[in-house]
Amino acid sequence: MKPVKKEKHTPKHYLPDTTPKIAAAGATVLVLLVVLSFVLSSGWMHGSSTGIILPGSEGDSPTVGTGSALLTGQSVDDITIDVNNAKTVIATLARPAAYSSRIENTIYYDGGSAALYCHRYVRDNVMRTDTLGSDNQVQSTLIRVPDSKVYAWNAGDSTAYQGKAGDFTDDAAAMLPTYEDVLADEVQLTAAGRQDINGEPCIAVTFEQDGYRCVYAVSTVSGLLAQASFYDGDTLTRKVTVSELSTETPDSELFTLPDGESVI
Repeated sequence: MKPVKKEKHTPKHYLPDTTPKIAAAGATVLVLLVVLSFVLSSGWMHGSSTGIILPGSEGDSPTVGTGSALLTGQSVDDITIDVNNAKTVIATLARPAAYSSRIENTIYYDGGSAALYCHRYVRDNVMRTDTLGSDNQVQSTLIRVPDSKVYAWNAGDSTAYQGKAGDFTDDAAAMLPTYEDVLADEVQLTAAGRQDINGEPCIAVTFEQDGYRCVYAVSTVSGLLAQASFYDGDTLTRKVTVSELSTETPDSELFTLPDGESVI
């Protein structure tokens, strides 16, 4: 699904340059997920680190040691966030090992908008992504396991297609921009600060990419992307919202293939 839009070069958050290396024989659902994900997602770098001493306004900054799971909202409150240290703060955040969330992608075009929804479940280095219909029912499912193998099937199928993920990323599967991309040297932040989203403290950063203005908000509580917006000038073209976040370990039943085999 693509928004109707004036002729212009295509930004990375609409269509990355790299085509996922997934064998597609007999896998209509997998092809569909690949197309939707890459049309709606961006980002290839997953670099993050720990053990960084954050620069504070008065030199008394919290230290996040190696092995620390997350920065807390309170520790971020002790720091003045700006374009000079926002990348450093984001680099200390870590995604939880187990969680679930709902992701909404809204594309805005002349005269209207269209939304796509999915659920994401993560545990034991395995990720399940359900694409939802307008009735909130699961239409198709993709599971990626640690050896870069993927399984995909439509609702009601008795068997799953099996293939290699190649360059197909976890965030692409969930139709998410990869927020760690902002850590790349070539990304120059134009604004940064603290922002609360649904009562949750976040680090918000703004940068330009391929002529589009991108605004990411990363939760300091969960270490996950909370929201992302993309603008063509002052016009909002796409918005990503993450909701219903739970850091409870998802049920193992969610990681069972249609034939009953568990991938956990």
